[in-house]
Amino acid sequence: MSSILLIEDDELFRGALADALTERGFTVTQAADGAQGVKLFYAEPTDLVLTDIVMPNKDGTAAVADLRRDFPSFGIIAMSGGAAKNPALYLKIAGALGANRTLKKPFSLPMLLATMEEVLAAGSD
Repeated sequence: MSSILLIEDDELFRGALADALTERGFTVTQAADGAQGVKLFYAEPTDLVLTDIVMPNKDGTAAVADLRRDFPSFGIIAMSGGAAKNPALYLKIAGALGANRTLKKPFSLPMLLATMEEVLAAGSD
C-alpha cells in the first residue's frame, strides 16, 4: 500500500485521519507543521503528501513549494478549512504552487480516499 505524509497542526484531526488511513492499509507518517513535514519528507520521501495550509512555523503553501521544487514526481493534496479567512484562495495558491488536488474542509473520508486514489493513480502529471 502507499505511504502517506500527513502534515496537520490540529492534533485531534491529524490523529483521527492517520488512524482512518492506517486502518485502510496506508503507511502514515505524521507532522505537526510544514517545517517538520518538509524535514520528514527529505529524510524519507512518501508516495503522497496530505497537507493543511494554515499552520505555524511553515504553512502548507510554503511546504508545497519547497517539496515540489525538489521532488516533482509525487502527489500532493492540500486541505484548508475554517481557520483560513478565505480557504478557497489558500487552496488556489497551493494548486498554483504544485498541489495536484485541493480539498476544502470539512470533507468526507470517502471523498478524501477517492481524491487520494486519483492522485496516486495519475502519478505526477
